[in-house]
Amino acid sequence: MNQTAASAAPSVPFHQRLTWGMGSLGTITYLNVFTALAMYYLTFVLKVDEALAGTLITAARLIDAFSDPLMGWVTDHTRSRWGRRRPYLLLGAVVCAASLPAVFSLHGMSDVLPPSTVLVMAVLISYSLGFTIFNVPYLTIPVEMTTDRMQRLSLMSYRSVFMMVGAALGASVAPAMLEFFGGDTNASAFQIMAGTLGAVVLVSMLTTFLGTRGAWSAPVETQPKLSIGKQIRTVSKNTPFVLLIGAKCTQFVALAVTGGTVVYMFTVVLKQPLTLLPWLAISTSLTILVAIPFWKWYGRSITKRRGVLIGAGAEIFAHLSWLLVSPDWSNEAMIAFLVARGMFSGFFAGAILLYSQAMWLDTIDYDQERTGLRREGLYTSVYVFVERLGYSLGPILLGFILKAGGLNINLDPADQPASAAAAILFCMVAIPAIAQVCMVLFVWFYRLPEIIKGISKI
Repeated sequence: MNQTAASAAPSVPFHQRLTWGMGSLGTITYLNVFTALAMYYLTFVLKVDEALAGTLITAARLIDAFSDPLMGWVTDHTRSRWGRRRPYLLLGAVVCAASLPAVFSLHGMSDVLPPSTVLVMAVLISYSLGFTIFNVPYLTIPVEMTTDRMQRLSLMSYRSVFMMVGAALGASVAPAMLEFFGGDTNASAFQIMAGTLGAVVLVSMLTTFLGTRGAWSAPVETQPKLSIGKQIRTVSKNTPFVLLIGAKCTQFVALAVTGGTVVYMFTVVLKQPLTLLPWLAISTSLTILVAIPFWKWYGRSITKRRGVLIGAGAEIFAHLSWLLVSPDWSNEAMIAFLVARGMFSGFFAGAILLYSQAMWLDTIDYDQERTGLRREGLYTSVYVFVERLGYSLGPILLGFILKAGGLNINLDPADQPASAAAAILFCMVAIPAIAQVCMVLFVWFYRLPEIIKGISKI
């Protein structure tokens, strides 16, 4: 965006901030339901070998990841009366709303269990591509809506709020719904749950499509014609962006592993009903909602880099806290632990969530200052590619660790051997803690300055 365009950018109206943020309710619900339950559904309901299940999920996500740069290129070069990005919000909403129930209806598409690998893979790919179609243009829109530092923090605060609601729906309400509709290994319960949350995904994504009509964006200027390969090579020279995506990749590995493990943690290790999961998710989400305004206010005094370092350092201790818990605890003690852990983690996760998203927008501005090119779609697609790459590594790690630990898909979750419980605990503690240490290292070397109260700071 050139200087003239930037200075002409109006304030982002409240309804556009709200309805754009609502898109994250759809994307995070869509992502977290799958992350929390797809592996569990494939192993304990469809009886797919745990290593194969992890491999299939990873393969589908890798196909999705490599389609992200193409999607970014497509949106950058789209010209329509709805703009460059919005047509794909509508298409993505429809595909996502159909794909989520399809994933958890595989038991009804086959006469045998486990169903054929080809069938499972086809449905998983449709799920992944739906996310790409909506998410890449969705995340690109705020780059074009404003260049003002505080307005961007405001936009991301709305997104952060809806992300937390989506995270609670996907990671805890969805598993609890299984208990209500028939149990955590009941095929029909999975189908009803996915159909219900698929409707939530559709409504939230359509709201974003309708609400961003008329959103401001800089005029599209003629750009030099560069091959995708050459553009990606120039992107690799944007050091702050490269460090940021390294940090995000390690973060998403941790999220994918823990997100896919938490249901196993409750049923196999803690031997607790999934109806306790909402205590963790709701306390985490509510704390983030309270923390976001604090971190937004505190962002006037500290750089985003420092905020992420604070948050990531604290999250290491949050992951280690799972070592304190015991299946012998009473329900009251377990609830108290889950709420306390949720509040601690939620407060510092708010810093990571808010500041890291705004840092990503800053690195795109840095690219334009450096090259004179507007490549929001390309940068967004690379960012989403790394996000998906991190999420892709999670299921295959989880699958092979569970297999090495001796998880037996023919036994009830509560009857698994001690080695399987140890493998699950390793996935809940060691992998995410190591990933957070790596995130701290990447962010430590990030050196894009910000103007804080008239002073340039790192």
